[in-house]
Amino acid sequence: MIKKTTLLLTLCFACTQFATAQTYFYDDFSSGNLNDWTLTDSDGDGNNWYNADLDDGVQEEHATSASWIPTQPAGEILFPDNWMVSPAIDLTSASGNVFLEWKAYGQDQDWANENYSVYVATASDIATLGASATTFSEVVGASAGYVDRSLDVSAHTGQVIYVAFRHHNVSDQFRLNIDDVRVTSDPTPTDSFLKSIDLNKYSLISVDNQLAVNVKNIGANPISSLEINWNDGTTDHISTVNTSIAVNEVATVNHPMMVNYATAVEKNINVTITKINGITNPSPAVNSRITTFNTLSQSGTKAVLIEESTGTWCGWCPRGTVGLEYMATTYSNTVVAIAVHNGDPMTVSEYDTALVNVIGAGWPNSGVDRKLVGVDPGQASLQGAFDTQITEVVPMDLTASASQIGNNLTISAQANFYTSFSSADFRLGVIITEDGVTGTTSDYGQTNYYSGGGEGPMGGYESLPNPVPASQMVYDHVGRALLGGFNGQAGSVPAVINAGDTASYDFNYAIPATSNQDNMHIVVVLIDQTDGTIVSAVQSSVTQALSVEEVSGIDSVKIYPNPAKDLINVAFDASNGDYKITVTDMLGRTVINKSYEGLFGNQNIELPVAQLNAGHYIMNINDGNASYSTKFIVNK
Repeated sequence: MIKKTTLLLTLCFACTQFATAQTYFYDDFSSGNLNDWTLTDSDGDGNNWYNADLDDGVQEEHATSASWIPTQPAGEILFPDNWMVSPAIDLTSASGNVFLEWKAYGQDQDWANENYSVYVATASDIATLGASATTFSEVVGASAGYVDRSLDVSAHTGQVIYVAFRHHNVSDQFRLNIDDVRVTSDPTPTDSFLKSIDLNKYSLISVDNQLAVNVKNIGANPISSLEINWNDGTTDHISTVNTSIAVNEVATVNHPMMVNYATAVEKNINVTITKINGITNPSPAVNSRITTFNTLSQSGTKAVLIEESTGTWCGWCPRGTVGLEYMATTYSNTVVAIAVHNGDPMTVSEYDTALVNVIGAGWPNSGVDRKLVGVDPGQASLQGAFDTQITEVVPMDLTASASQIGNNLTISAQANFYTSFSSADFRLGVIITEDGVTGTTSDYGQTNYYSGGGEGPMGGYESLPNPVPASQMVYDHVGRALLGGFNGQAGSVPAVINAGDTASYDFNYAIPATSNQDNMHIVVVLIDQTDGTIVSAVQSSVTQALSVEEVSGIDSVKIYPNPAKDLINVAFDASNGDYKITVTDMLGRTVINKSYEGLFGNQNIELPVAQLNAGHYIMNINDGNASYSTKFIVNK
């Protein structure tokens, strides 16, 4: 049996403090990450628990840990000793019988003998947890679905506890999935779990923003109404909303009071479900969440990062190649495309491993802004993900410039912010990509299941053999290096940011002798460390990054407004000559080329830019003897 590459992961906890029947802790992993948990890879193989949202036909999001991964050519056997430790769970007000409940499942039912243990202790270190007397162990084995498990933790009432899931003493199966972790006393007739808050993270001033809550009914009765309060640190916004949520179902409920501020502000929005069906909520700790909200003086330029998992061994990967190229070509200024290779000569192991831990295994596969994960990299799916992400308002603009000595690049990555943060957690990172990559050995040939047309048209691959020989293959958008690491460079962005501040960090990169500098690109990303997602990205060719700061010969140049929308004014002093104004995009392609003859004295030239896509551009003014280059931004 071939082990399935379909994965799933979700986990999330919550906590309450009442002596009556209630939920003290709940996590269904719908948050999309395991940020609330402490993860330890005790075996040191680089594989750990992670959150996945891949359809196994049973659950949605869950937490998962592997004992085998489908790398090429025949997969890799793992010997996991992976720990996942909960945040603190407060049982100081609990009494009577209290239970820890969860669901477990072996991802591939033909390889489902996953061994794991559960520990409960009053300390969070794995040594104390591993020595706990309150424990549970099993080999989950094949089952008709997720199995329900329970552990009596009544001995810990009156204490603050931690729960650990340990995947260990197993190898060569596939994946252990854990879901729906709950610490509870007797089930309550009416109870809810506030799964998440839907609210734009950034907004322009004086714009209405809808706040919505995603609520799961974890009680025994249907929910017909919710009293919801959002508070910004100053004012309560309380409203009762009629709804209909059946037992175990999830619903999205809109709060009728919009979030809107007339000035640029930073707010912590605390959302609480205070009543259910007119009755005070019995489990307040799992029904309160905080999200941040910032209004901006202006919006930065948004570009969408698409990272595609691919490999020359993967027969379905031509679909990702075609989809990625379509997006990169169609949205050249608003899509940054990166092909992250696995199991072939173009593999960057750090990048490959880290991306799989975010988007899940499976080739081809993709992540969009590391926010939408497990996205099929075909054209239609990528288009849909792009349409979702491109509308985001972003709080900064990114730029890249570079200098070079020999083959050594010094890359300056900058973020110019349009709002303030009192406790920011951002990092700058740089990704190097290369187009036109070729090779002569057979492992540069592309396995091609679309050959012959039996699987339908696929961008010309249906007319190519299987495999496509290396002599016929050219690979674009190849991820070559991570500067600052997959999660960005620590310390590259300060914690306190004022509107108008610029964060800058210099990265160093030695261009390999085997690479073609003219085909290489610099991708600057800003990564939000609170959830690991990409805020925005900007791409420039190495050539453009090297020339962007060049200034010589032509004096008193001013371009405005910057950012521009329809027109940009170019003002300078001309000295009785012919001038050429050229605008190129960040891939070096000429998008405007204008010539002006016999200019003399003060000039103010209006240059139409409405036809350009939103993004960054380089303007060059040249009189045949001297030139001036600068960067400007088009916003839509």
